[in-house]
Amino acid sequence: MSTYARAGSLQGPPAAGLFQGRRIVVVSDADAVPSAPLQAQLGPREAGQEDTLTVIALPLAFDGTPPVIGTIAASNSVTPPPSVLAVDGAGEYAYVVETLGPRGPDAHLLTELEAGSTIRAYDIGDAAKPQLLYAYPAGHMPQAVSLHPGGGLLALACGDVFAILGPDPYPSLRLVPIGPNGFGDGAVLVPHAEDGAPTVPSYVEWHPGGELLAVCYPWRDEVRLYAAHRTPELWIEPVGPPIRTGRFPFLGWFTPDGRHFLTVDVLWGRDAADGEPSEGRLSVLRIDPDTGAGEKIGEAGVGRNPGGLAVSPDGRHVVTSNLRMSHLAWGDPRLDRQGSLSLLTFDPASGRLTAVDEELFDGLRPEGVAFDADGKFVVVTVFDHLDLVHRRGQLRFFEVSGEGGAPRLRPTYYSIEVMRGPHTIVVV
Repeated sequence: MSTYARAGSLQGPPAAGLFQGRRIVVVSDADAVPSAPLQAQLGPREAGQEDTLTVIALPLAFDGTPPVIGTIAASNSVTPPPSVLAVDGAGEYAYVVETLGPRGPDAHLLTELEAGSTIRAYDIGDAAKPQLLYAYPAGHMPQAVSLHPGGGLLALACGDVFAILGPDPYPSLRLVPIGPNGFGDGAVLVPHAEDGAPTVPSYVEWHPGGELLAVCYPWRDEVRLYAAHRTPELWIEPVGPPIRTGRFPFLGWFTPDGRHFLTVDVLWGRDAADGEPSEGRLSVLRIDPDTGAGEKIGEAGVGRNPGGLAVSPDGRHVVTSNLRMSHLAWGDPRLDRQGSLSLLTFDPASGRLTAVDEELFDGLRPEGVAFDADGKFVVVTVFDHLDLVHRRGQLRFFEVSGEGGAPRLRPTYYSIEVMRGPHTIVVV
């Protein structure tokens, strides 16, 4: 079991208020380095470094009071979007999908790992002592997991999005029941394009109403909706035509009222390996949950190479984490030691999305991002730092400040160190 997590403060005055909620839950891929998804290189082997699930009890004060933190080993991978973790609303259970298998003694590259095919359930009711409950087959290389708003049913998007392990992606969408005695038998759908070819999903999320799923297909620049049926048994039904987005919608997020779905369009293509990311964009899709119809109604620019996305609980603020050039190899002269957060305002009535701020900060590959329960603070993961002596991951905290007009992101000068490689975070 890993025990590597501690709170710390950066130079500056502490923020007023509390980071509200029940739990912060984060997963770290300690085998990888920030450039691993781009160059397939695994990181150095170091004693005490292992893939980890970290649980932090909330509320959290910024005055130096030590938070309650617990950790447990949890195999995971940074190669998918920051969507390999789901947590129930009460903060009692966490679910982690394994995209690539554990690192063997002779593995130095992502391509030398086995395909992952497992989802694991953890009891996090006691934040200081998370426990593994059970595991279940989850398809080939699961990329994302989403828990039904009412609990009891998990949706998974599976397949080798970037052909890491070979030309056959083995894509699937899955529904997996979960109860007090473990996982149950679920439903499987292999998604196909109009020409009949299999198409690989990168992300799945339940609609807040619990009847529909939104699924991102980045190589086709589209989102598709599916109905989840429970009678006479579990099954998945495509609903409505594909909804066009910007280029390469890697992940998305429903607004709280369910009327809109936002996608992170990272603008990658077949030449993404050149390491020259563009300014990212968000697409705004208007969704009719009754008919399953949808259309793109707007977009907005964000920082360079966006990695994560979150919408505030009231649906009026949106934040993206942006890798910029911090995901490149250490020897690359283009490597940037800073990432950024983009803050946008959102009008739930019109669907208008407006960029208002971008805050830069030190840290490599900032990817997972989340609001607190009140929408007043934001937390972002930092995968690693340019520090050969002290290799660690970090959670950085920012305040959403409305002083002086338009909202801005203000650093709190507070951080929590976690196992190297944090990339997916959930706040409940």
